[in-house]
Amino acid sequence: MDELDTKIDRLMRDKLFSLMGENAVRIKKVNVKYTKGNKKNSLERCQALYDSYDRLLRSIPKDLFRVEREVRVKFTSPMTNERMIQVKSMINQEGEVLFRKMEDECREEFKKIGQTEEFDRRQEQSRTKFGENSESHAQKCWDAVNGDHGQSEKLDIKDLVEIYGIKESLLHEINIIPLLQNIHLNLGKLKNGAGLNPALDSIHNGFRFLFQYLQKGHSQEFASPQERKARKMQVARDSMAVREVVLSAQHFIEQLILPRERRNREIINKAWRKIVDILEGSGEGWEQVIPDFKPLYELIEDKEN
Repeated sequence: MDELDTKIDRLMRDKLFSLMGENAVRIKKVNVKYTKGNKKNSLERCQALYDSYDRLLRSIPKDLFRVEREVRVKFTSPMTNERMIQVKSMINQEGEVLFRKMEDECREEFKKIGQTEEFDRRQEQSRTKFGENSESHAQKCWDAVNGDHGQSEKLDIKDLVEIYGIKESLLHEINIIPLLQNIHLNLGKLKNGAGLNPALDSIHNGFRFLFQYLQKGHSQEFASPQERKARKMQVARDSMAVREVVLSAQHFIEQLILPRERRNREIINKAWRKIVDILEGSGEGWEQVIPDFKPLYELIEDKEN
């Protein structure tokens, strides 16, 4: 099994280098095209540079999980939960490196033409899409390699509805059912550990507060079209923020179930900072549930020391 993992890792690295090479060629062509056209400092060039990086970021989860899937199917080798976490961690790390590179190479170009806010808007959308793509392709890979194995251990949607006291339609709307199922599956593996139950109950309370907050927003009615439009936009922003909290919590919990020597401290701290930043910056009183998420982080800190 370890030999196969090593083989897949090597193939993934080759694929990653290939994707980066393709991006470098695209960027060179963009620079030549817009320099010759006397549009070096134009919005069109900035957008083309950004789009090249965005294309690379969309390709990484899709192509790397395809490598994992094709090799395991060929050798009829199942994918363990630990291997899934390892691959997702690697993809998240590579994604973060590219986001920093995008920041270094593209943001200054947008700044030159007074479009810094446009860059920030685009990058936030790309980060959200990168996370969604990673989870989607991870699930497709798992299903293709393992079939129905382990599916019976996942909570049914009706169980999630009962646990969090919300409507099934909301879970579908904010696209968090697979995330919550994976979180509950991983948390189930931790329940035998001493001192875990209070921390696990606490994070469920945090999720419950946020989901019920969203449900309340979805059910509100307003008289004027302007009020309805404004509220709809606010609900969409809140839904995206809550999904980011859930996604960060999943990364967080995945690291906790790994052996200490295989945990990624950068991912742990980044996930925690993301949760805190979203809750503190919501402007909707969400900061009151930070204490619900903190015990699990402190548990990891204790285990690390």
